[in-house]
Amino acid sequence: MDFNEQLRLFCERVGNRRTVALILTGTGQTDTAALLLAALQPQRVAFLLTPETHNFPNHVAQKLDRDPDPNWLRAEVRYTDITQVYRALRVIIEKWSDLPRKQILVDLTAGTKVMSVGLAKAAYVLDLGTIYIESDYEQNQNRPKPGTQRLIDPPDPYEVFGDLEAEEAARAFNAHDYVSAARIYADLARRVPEPDRATYAALEQLAVAYTQWEAFDLQAAAQTLQSLLSKPLPEKLMHHHNVLQAQQTALARLVQTISAMAQPARALVTLQNLDAVLPLLGSLHANALRREAQQRYDTAALLRYRCLELMSQHRLATHGVLAEEPDLDTLKKRVSNLDQRYRQIERATGLRERGLQPNRDGTYSSITLLNGYLLLAALNDPLLKYVKPIDIRHRLRARNQSILAHGFRQITEAEYRDFVEVVEQLLDQFFAIGQQSRSDWEALYRFVTV
Repeated sequence: MDFNEQLRLFCERVGNRRTVALILTGTGQTDTAALLLAALQPQRVAFLLTPETHNFPNHVAQKLDRDPDPNWLRAEVRYTDITQVYRALRVIIEKWSDLPRKQILVDLTAGTKVMSVGLAKAAYVLDLGTIYIESDYEQNQNRPKPGTQRLIDPPDPYEVFGDLEAEEAARAFNAHDYVSAARIYADLARRVPEPDRATYAALEQLAVAYTQWEAFDLQAAAQTLQSLLSKPLPEKLMHHHNVLQAQQTALARLVQTISAMAQPARALVTLQNLDAVLPLLGSLHANALRREAQQRYDTAALLRYRCLELMSQHRLATHGVLAEEPDLDTLKKRVSNLDQRYRQIERATGLRERGLQPNRDGTYSSITLLNGYLLLAALNDPLLKYVKPIDIRHRLRARNQSILAHGFRQITEAEYRDFVEVVEQLLDQFFAIGQQSRSDWEALYRFVTV
């Protein structure tokens, strides 16, 4: 059978399929390369050649009754050195860096065994497309039967091994490494067939939402979670539907709170509202627990410190005090002997007496965390029913020495646990005052597992 008839039959089987870029290996099988070039009509072509196949592109062009294209890339390697194959492939990929990897096909039909194995491994790592030409063979002869050539796309290993990758993604997800989990799930969603594709796409979306939430990119997290819930959840997430729905609602509320806090006229009223404060407190506290599980105690302490501060800010707001811009003159008029009581608390805490004195311009400085608890103690606020400011001051020392605070070292687990003890006591009392269930609150902000 002449080549033109082989080409006609091959093109019928290929149909309208085309490719943007094609990488071929130099061999003695000019028919294979010529069939691929004529049928797929690539805009860019590269040849991986050896010294023995240096003229292979010219032979292919002759087979197609044309001149070699001067834009064809040619890279010469030693077929026994797989590292050279990788380097040559890298040069080609860099020259075609404007193309998405999936638009580049690598032909695995011919070439030496070393070269074919190397190309297949590199294509997998680089996420390139792969093809080969399959043929029937002449009976009792080790040669392809002309006219039987057909284009084959090797199945993606993920179709078989996807479950192993999914297990790795789940391990990362449940270890709170949501960035790695999202990357693996995205790869699975792109490479495996349905129905698993939809499942992995949903898991990727959840991992992205949690990544955004942990980074306090709250608007993005709310939108991502809302997008996930706008479609039917896959079976693997269905039992989490109610939790995810509640988390999306909490996120939306948190976005509103952050927006309101940016407006000075609404800041005090917002902080007075316990329902507005709890989503932020829950996000901070749950984040701290995840960092604690990873033994990242400095980061966990930083988040716990913010929990302490937020509880103080809320309780001060209930007394009409905005910690950022406190109006203590009005408070002192309403609470008799407040300055004297504040000085007594300072002495009991081992601090130099400063009292509640204004600055030279008559305004008051923003209230720091410790000063906020001193003021709450002077106001006999129930948050400090079981904890004294001196306890808070002593427990803050380890956190303040952290490299993420004012110090130059990591805090130890023992120091962290000592600090956490006072935070936990205050959290218990905070929820008792608000007549809220702490366990329900913690469950709401605990990220689901997969």
